[in-house]
Formats: sequence, structure tokens, C-alpha cells
Amino acid sequence: MSLQIGKSTYVSEQRTLFIKNKEKIKLTPREAALFEFLLEHKNDIVTREAVLQDIWAKTDYFAGRSMDVYINRLRNLLKQDDSITIHSIRSLGYRLEG
Repeated sequence: MSLQIGKSTYVSEQRTLFIKNKEKIKLTPREAALFEFLLEHKNDIVTREAVLQDIWAKTDYFAGRSMDVYINRLRNLLKQDDSITIHSIRSLGYRLEG
């Protein structure tokens, strides 16, 4: 399935993000799962616990730190398309806008 977000396209079967339809980025399985979860809840606030439970199947400190690394990696990949943003919502979680 192909999803449009901002000025970019994500192809889930290939775990590939086409930034502004120019640059092709292959996501790791965990990056793809996290990005797809955020896409499913685009423009909604998702709690850290919901993301951790769905992607990592646990909500402990170490899974949380791992998730922070993956959120940062996605932000770095997405910063090439200024129409897509992952916001941190203090004490709640994240919101993907695009």
C-alpha cells in the first residue's frame, strides 16, 4: 500500500519512503513499524505506552529509551520534507503531522 504524507510517499510493502518523490530511503523493520503506527494515527496524539506496547510489546525503561532512538532516527530522515513533523507532546506521547 502506498500512502501520501506531506510531500513524500511511503510504500509499506517495500518499507520505502520516497522523500519529495526524489530520495529513496529503505526503513528498517522497527523504523517501518513505528512509522506505520504513527501514520495510522496521523494528527492524533499517541501515548508512549501505546507505541511501546504495540511495537516493542513492553513498556519498561529500556524499551522506552530504544523508542526514543527510533523516534530521533525517523525525525532525522523526515527533516528533508519540511511538511512532515513528529511532535513530542510533553507527558503524553507523540503526534505525526503532515
